[in-house]
Amino acid sequence: MTAKVHIKKDRPNYFILIRYRDEVTGKERQKWVTTDIPIKGNNKRKAEQRKDEVLAQYSKDRVDLSKDAYFADFIKDWLDTHRKSKNIAPTTYDSYMLTLNAHILPYFEPLRLKVKEIEPRHIQQYVNKKLDKLTTNTVKKHVANLSSCLESAVRQNIIAFNPAKRIETLTKEKYTGAQFLNEKQIEQLLASSKGDPLEIVILLTVFYGLRRSEALGIKWSARHSNFKGAEKVL
Repeated sequence: MTAKVHIKKDRPNYFILIRYRDEVTGKERQKWVTTDIPIKGNNKRKAEQRKDEVLAQYSKDRVDLSKDAYFADFIKDWLDTHRKSKNIAPTTYDSYMLTLNAHILPYFEPLRLKVKEIEPRHIQQYVNKKLDKLTTNTVKKHVANLSSCLESAVRQNIIAFNPAKRIETLTKEKYTGAQFLNEKQIEQLLASSKGDPLEIVILLTVFYGLRRSEALGIKWSARHSNFKGAEKVL
């Protein structure tokens, strides 16, 4: 693997060209790396130093630049691997899948970005877009999922660093208390949930003030006098 400093026409900063041999095909390949070092100002020495740093980093991590997996496909495979290895609970997996299908895939699939092409700006742009409609705490969970996936890519020597760790820090929102439904809103909720798989859960939370975890975990064998009448409701 070799590296050389280059100047591109009409581009203000230096570039670094890395040449390497594809471990699979044995063919010579190359990779362009952008820098933030301006050509003006006699910065050739700085560019040479950056070249040495880049070459050392790629050599140290033995990054396989030939892997061309698309990020959208990679994150699906990553999550499926976790499911099969049982590294995460089924409920956690379901939560990840919901986030993946509702937000991450619809955003990244049209971009057709490969894993090795993902940069901090791509993650930051995703965050900025989601913050327009979702809470900061929710977006933080998205970033955590993306970061875990990209950390796996680092371990597999597909990328040299985790770009999700180089974005602007999101400040966790303070909890301001629960917002209660009024009588009319409760009536609308009960009417809308008729026939829904969550109808029973909603009935329990409305009539008995249960937390979500309590409603989902309740069993008939655990009911006591406070739940008398529940059979009539259900």
